[in-house]
Amino acid sequence: MNLPSATSGYVEGVTLTDSDAAVRAASTSPESSDLINILIVDDEPRNLTVLESVLDAPRYRLVRAESAEQALLALLADEFAVLILDVRLPGLTGFELAQMIRERKKNAEIPIIFLTAYFNEDQHVIEGYDSGAVDYLHKPINPAILRSKVAVLVELYLKQRELESANRALMAEVAERRLAQQQLYELNNTLEQRVLERTEAHKRSEEQVRLLMNEVNHRSKNILSVVMAVAQQTVASNSSDFLLRFSSRIQALAVNHDLLVDGQWKCVDASDLVRGQLAHFAELIGQRITVEGPRLRLAPLAAQSVGMVVHELSTNAVKHGALSVENGRVEISWRLDEDDGSENFTMSWIEKGGPPVAPPIHRGFGTTVITKMTEMSLGGKVELSYASSGLIWRLTCPAKNILEMA
Repeated sequence: MNLPSATSGYVEGVTLTDSDAAVRAASTSPESSDLINILIVDDEPRNLTVLESVLDAPRYRLVRAESAEQALLALLADEFAVLILDVRLPGLTGFELAQMIRERKKNAEIPIIFLTAYFNEDQHVIEGYDSGAVDYLHKPINPAILRSKVAVLVELYLKQRELESANRALMAEVAERRLAQQQLYELNNTLEQRVLERTEAHKRSEEQVRLLMNEVNHRSKNILSVVMAVAQQTVASNSSDFLLRFSSRIQALAVNHDLLVDGQWKCVDASDLVRGQLAHFAELIGQRITVEGPRLRLAPLAAQSVGMVVHELSTNAVKHGALSVENGRVEISWRLDEDDGSENFTMSWIEKGGPPVAPPIHRGFGTTVITKMTEMSLGGKVELSYASSGLIWRLTCPAKNILEMA
């Protein structure tokens, strides 16, 4: 694209000398992991220099690209918060480049702002948005407006990074707690073996086991308290709603924990586990909530995962799903199946009669709990369907991964 000057028809009210341009260009390329990368693409170097002048800020690192090839190489090398893209490029149009960027999983979510002085008709604007743009600006551009739009997108990018960091920290805490629970389970087995070897002393041994189980109970609840404290520190900058929801999940873990203590950390009955998580819906069980399945004893770690899933699904159902309306119903069932000589466990949560269902726009932590975390914990496969009749969740995993093996 050839323009009469670096400022003519490009950005309103910006005047830049050659010496100023050199200073601006030098100031936008420091080496620092703390800076936020912004990619600006235009085949006219003078236009890139003007953009650098407009967006010059201490926390921004502006990366220049004068062609589609340079832009793609830059995207391979770094992570960017925003991409500012001129529509008219040699070889590829800005629309075509945007479509190529969207096809790469790593770059699919980068917000794109199109700039153009030529493609002003409605059909071009629509094509820009169809290519994945979040904004389409016509030249000459008001510098204040461009800076404001970029600032908003940068803040959204930083919030997303904070949430991803919080999720990673929570996943690490879950893994650590699983290890601690396994150690406690192994300790309990050792203690039981010692009790059996001391058959000539029943009353003294039983008292000793009771005291030791109380100690296990005390330590496990301390672990839950630590998880809560870490969560509050990790997401201190986020909304109180997130903390409230996370606190509710901790309470769900506590319900599972009490059931495990009652079973002396050997197993939890599947029906008791499900009904315990639905205790606050007791009046609906047998009417709008059906619970069906054979009597199965779930292993401690499996019980924790299944309990969390039932809690998440019931919370979602009462907020947005079948339990949020008067005639909605929920069907919960589980069974064992034989498949090629191996035994599989299947559990389903099916909602009917609720409001219209649609997939969520953003994948929240609750969805992670009922899908990825469950698959990771039980070595199985989770199917999550947003059918028009209502949400359907189904877990399939090897029976040995979830049942208590006597």
